Amino acid sequence: MKRTVAAAVALLILYVYLALHSPNVFSVLVYDESKLTPPDVEPKLVDSIVKQKNGSGVNTVPVVIFGPFLEDKARNLTKLFPNSTTPWTILDKALDIYWRRIKATVENATVAFRDVAVAVANATGETCSELKKLVQGYTEARERARELLLATYGVAALGKAVDNKTEEFLKKYREYVAVYDVDVAVRLAAEEVYGVNASRLLANVTWRTWASEGAVENVTEAILSTALNKTLIQLAREVATVGVEKYVYVSTVNKAPPVLRPYLSYLVCNGDVDRAVELFRADLLRNITAQYPPPTLDTQKLASQLVYRGKYALAFVKATEDKPVIPLALGVPVSMAYIMDSFREIVTQDVSSIDKTTATSLLVVLLAVMGTLAAPLVIVSTVGLTYLAVLGFLEQISSFQGIYYLVVYMAAPVVFAIGVDYMLLMTSRYGEERATGKSKREAIDVVVKYARRAIAASAAVVATSLGSFALSTLPFMQSIGIGYIITTAFVVASVFVVFPAILYVLGDKIFWPRKKVVGHTGRSRLMAKAVDLALRRPLAVAAVALAATLVSFIFLTTTLKITTDPVVAMPETQHKKALEIATKYFSNITAISTTYVVMREPPPPQVLATVEGLPHYVNHTVEKIGDWYVINVRLSVEDTSDELLKVYQLLKPLKDQYGALIGGAASWKNVVFNEIYVRFWNFQVYVVIVAVFVILAVLLKSFLIPLRLIATVLMSIAWSLALEVLLFQELAGQPTYWLVPIILFAFLMAVGTDYDIFIIARIREELEKGLGEREAIKRAIVTTGPVITGAALILATAFSTLLLSQLTLLRQVGFTIAFAALVDAFVIRPLVVPALIVLAGKYNWLWVTGYSVKVINPELGGGRGPSPLD
Repeated sequence: MKRTVAAAVALLILYVYLALHSPNVFSVLVYDESKLTPPDVEPKLVDSIVKQKNGSGVNTVPVVIFGPFLEDKARNLTKLFPNSTTPWTILDKALDIYWRRIKATVENATVAFRDVAVAVANATGETCSELKKLVQGYTEARERARELLLATYGVAALGKAVDNKTEEFLKKYREYVAVYDVDVAVRLAAEEVYGVNASRLLANVTWRTWASEGAVENVTEAILSTALNKTLIQLAREVATVGVEKYVYVSTVNKAPPVLRPYLSYLVCNGDVDRAVELFRADLLRNITAQYPPPTLDTQKLASQLVYRGKYALAFVKATEDKPVIPLALGVPVSMAYIMDSFREIVTQDVSSIDKTTATSLLVVLLAVMGTLAAPLVIVSTVGLTYLAVLGFLEQISSFQGIYYLVVYMAAPVVFAIGVDYMLLMTSRYGEERATGKSKREAIDVVVKYARRAIAASAAVVATSLGSFALSTLPFMQSIGIGYIITTAFVVASVFVVFPAILYVLGDKIFWPRKKVVGHTGRSRLMAKAVDLALRRPLAVAAVALAATLVSFIFLTTTLKITTDPVVAMPETQHKKALEIATKYFSNITAISTTYVVMREPPPPQVLATVEGLPHYVNHTVEKIGDWYVINVRLSVEDTSDELLKVYQLLKPLKDQYGALIGGAASWKNVVFNEIYVRFWNFQVYVVIVAVFVILAVLLKSFLIPLRLIATVLMSIAWSLALEVLLFQELAGQPTYWLVPIILFAFLMAVGTDYDIFIIARIREELEKGLGEREAIKRAIVTTGPVITGAALILATAFSTLLLSQLTLLRQVGFTIAFAALVDAFVIRPLVVPALIVLAGKYNWLWVTGYSVKVINPELGGGRGPSPLD
């Protein structure tokens, strides 16, 4: 035992050293499966071809902008990344083109208008000048005519003179009027006083009409007749009546080009050409923009496709970095790189939170189960140090063995579940042996013997089941298998080296503050009643279990919906929300994943037609890289979408027909799905079952018990998976992530056999002590009941803490395994297991020794004797 203590001290020193390196493991985790993939895999071969091209280094990232103030955010985003495309940059370019064309049209028309306007203004200016002279002469003649009429008829009528001339005229008029009539008297007096011409000018004037406008016009015409003909006199009269400019406008308007007519009033008689041109330009601009309105977000097809109901907008940021730093207040980038970054943050946060919760929860459960303080603290501390040592060891080997993130994420539940279970069972068995009067050394020897028989078998099954992932051809899955083999090895080392040494050092102090060590007899009445029921009615119990399994299986085959998209399993982060918006509202233009079709020859039309007919197709390009022709197919689904499996199947015929290689997102999706999911259910699951059967058969010395054990585990799997589908899928609307059935099977096959192995080992002990079959079964289950029930609660607690994760995958795994552990502890173990053992009878212990078949005969006290089959 001293050697064991020394070995334990050395191991603890190693654990402490590794634990100090455990925080560094998160910086070496691999989240991208492609980085842990061999170079000869098809998509990786295509990647090597595509990477031969020397790209421009410009990366385009779709960015979803959330309202309100979409335009302000988009314009601020453009300020940070000037080469980016947003709905408003598209609109700005369209407006720029529009206004340049409008301006050119208006300027050209304005230049032509100005030329015509200047010509009209000049032409009408000359006319107006002549007419103004004519009107001026006419006006002066009218004034003279009016003066003549007043100086003659006016003076005669008033009988009053105003000056010497009119006084002389009045005197002569009075002389003549006595002899002649008034008109003759006026003309004679006017001729004598004002000259012979005055009589002529008054020839058409009479006493009755002299004060009328007609008299003025007659005299005016008489005055002008000496210089003008009647046509000009009439023209002068008309122009004087309406005005020169108006007369010219009226006479010109019908002759002027239509485009000038609205502005002719500004042009006639050397008018304001600039004003006319200004008005013409404004009117033309208004008319053109009314007939051909400027572009808007609604009228620009591409711009309108980048905006959804004023709530969301899509932009494309161009930058030289793979992941440009984009302020989330302006927009959320849509890229798997960003999603994986947020995923890593979630994983790191969840692991820390879940680990602390797991340790605390397990400590509380242990305190309740054991009723002591020292043992729970010792167990949790030992297991916690083991877990940290596992993380530190993984960090140390990361330089040559890639560590996939799921290894670390699932390591805590595994270490705490099986580690605490094993140590709890060993502590309980130690107390049981001490309670019977054995010495500390004797009790520890029994515990070690018990551990070698039961715990070794359980650990072997755990390592085989979880380690089976190492059979994958993909290194990242191999990493999971190797990681869990390492995890199990550390737990086994702690159980077989560290914990026995702790028991040896502490002895009965492990039960402090209890002073008396007691066994478990009489502490499981409910368990005893359940076992009695199973022993009395084994066939009914087995039938009910089988019926429940059959119903679960039918429910699963008709209801189960599997998703392969890890984004579905992620919480609603901003990046996930942006991805959902981009693929839902902007699917026709959001090319966020690329699939490659690589050929030696130029792609024929049939190939391109196949490409263009793919679901979620956005666009494609064809380029020659080295000796290869590469078709870059852009799709509007993320790199992890379930739809990529359909895309690959549609492209697959091109491989046989044209010798094409398929790479990119669809090819990676196909490789991962087939190498994990399909390979697991077509190959790995059978390897696990066979390996577990062989291990259990050898360790338990039985053919039938391993088969029964595997069958009961499969029952738990069916029941728990059916409940998970009912709760998560049917009620919560969350499809089952494709890794859940795989992880569920592997973990339950690993840890679900624990309690059965412990019970069978104890039954064999009781049989070997001479008890009958039914009594051995009852005593084994009832005696180990409280401890194993506590162990089941611990296992359920360890995995139920995964429900705290933000990832649907982990919540589903945590629920199913926790529920399965409880089902196993409270249904399978106390009811189904004893019922099946009773039904199998002596064939439980059927075994082959050498060339003969032997059977343990429970009715003979467990002694080995000839089989009835001999």
